[in-house]
Amino acid sequence: MLRRWVEGWRLCRGLEPAIEHDGALDVVLRLPGRERELFALTDDPLMVDKLATRTAGDAWLTVTTQDGNGVARRLKQAGLQPFEEQKVLMSIELANHPQPVAPASYKVEVETRGPLEYVRIKAADGEVAARGMAAIVGRDAVMHDIQTDRAHRRRGLGSVVMGALSRRAIERGAVTGLLMATTEGEFLYRKLGWTSEATMVTAVGSGSAGAVSGDLGAVLAGR
Repeated sequence: MLRRWVEGWRLCRGLEPAIEHDGALDVVLRLPGRERELFALTDDPLMVDKLATRTAGDAWLTVTTQDGNGVARRLKQAGLQPFEEQKVLMSIELANHPQPVAPASYKVEVETRGPLEYVRIKAADGEVAARGMAAIVGRDAVMHDIQTDRAHRRRGLGSVVMGALSRRAIERGAVTGLLMATTEGEFLYRKLGWTSEATMVTAVGSGSAGAVSGDLGAVLAGR
């Protein structure tokens, strides 16, 4: 499931394919303080320790596990700096996804660009009130960057975006939805029927101390 999510995630971000070696998927991002990110293919302690030695400077390491706190402690002991917020890998059978309708004052727009689907919900004044995207990879739809403008929250627009993406993904042959959720997002997705599969613990090398000392939301923007 992690492999499938990484493939869709990197398509959403316009990145080159991940390179697999030494027990991890290596993705090059070329962002300040985040040149590359390693996604561990196992949470085996020996492998986590080995990968930790490769995570220095502006590299990040993400471990998908059923023991988030235990892995975070191990990464810290290895000299890395785990982010306080742990993400969640989630899935859903798309056929079971709710399909709410947008309020009358909003308009839903859908756009296709190759493997990517974009949904935008516009308010009466033409401003984008909510948006999201998904990469269709075989029978998977990997959803990403689901956002609602602050002025338009608490109106169910995020659920409308998710429903529209799910509907379009089904039309393109996808069966399963995948995403990585924040703690706040997990609550919304659970209400829509998504299931939490594993915790995703991310840590950075000591050379990124300046990045992690700032606002966490800014550091993780675009995840």
